[in-house]
Amino acid sequence: MTIKRIAGAAVAAGAAATLIAGCSSTDDGAPVPGTQTTTASAVDATKAPTLIIGKADLPAGYQVMDVPKDQIQKVSESILSSTKSAKVTPSNCMQLSAFPDKIDVGKTGFIVAMKSTSVLAETVSVVDSSIDDYRKAVTGDCANLNIEITEGQAAGAKGVVVSKIVDAPKTSADEAIVVQQNSTITFQGTKTKTSMIIGYAMVNGYLVSVQASEAAPGATPDLAAFNKVFAKSVDKVAQKTA
Repeated sequence: MTIKRIAGAAVAAGAAATLIAGCSSTDDGAPVPGTQTTTASAVDATKAPTLIIGKADLPAGYQVMDVPKDQIQKVSESILSSTKSAKVTPSNCMQLSAFPDKIDVGKTGFIVAMKSTSVLAETVSVVDSSIDDYRKAVTGDCANLNIEITEGQAAGAKGVVVSKIVDAPKTSADEAIVVQQNSTITFQGTKTKTSMIIGYAMVNGYLVSVQASEAAPGATPDLAAFNKVFAKSVDKVAQKTA
């Protein structure tokens, strides 16, 4: 495995950790990370790393990237730091100051796999959030976000993120949504367009999240691979926590 692929896998895992850091709703409906609820606290978070899929569950051609947890921790904290200080419009879509300073990757299950430039990432965790919270974060006024990074190595970067809910594959989840996000990022005079598919499912108190993305600019995510991995990920957690 090359250093570049390790770095790419670490970024994918770190970004996945950041996305599922947890959100609840304020009185105005804005999604924000919060403290654990009684329901979340009743679930054994330390079990999450044992609930991810394995190599045999991946679509043909995908290889598991063995990324050290300390690298994932470092990347996730860097992304969180930049995210907390970002400017987001509409401002009510994210309460950035409420984001945690640190994510405990020891209580989060991770797997990242790559096939050429296609990336699949799965996480399993216990969070204080519901599928409805994630739905609010990508619909209505929040379906179109303008984001400006003000600190860190990406300071000055500006992005437009357009989200829409798409059909989800059939799973045994209590609740699930799948979101397609198209982003246009401008940084130091260069404009980059990316597309990502993200699935969220709540299964017996565990949040299962799967991402499909493309490292090649302008390419589209592998939808067939995403559907297969999302269904297998959800079903595995359901079977092991029944």
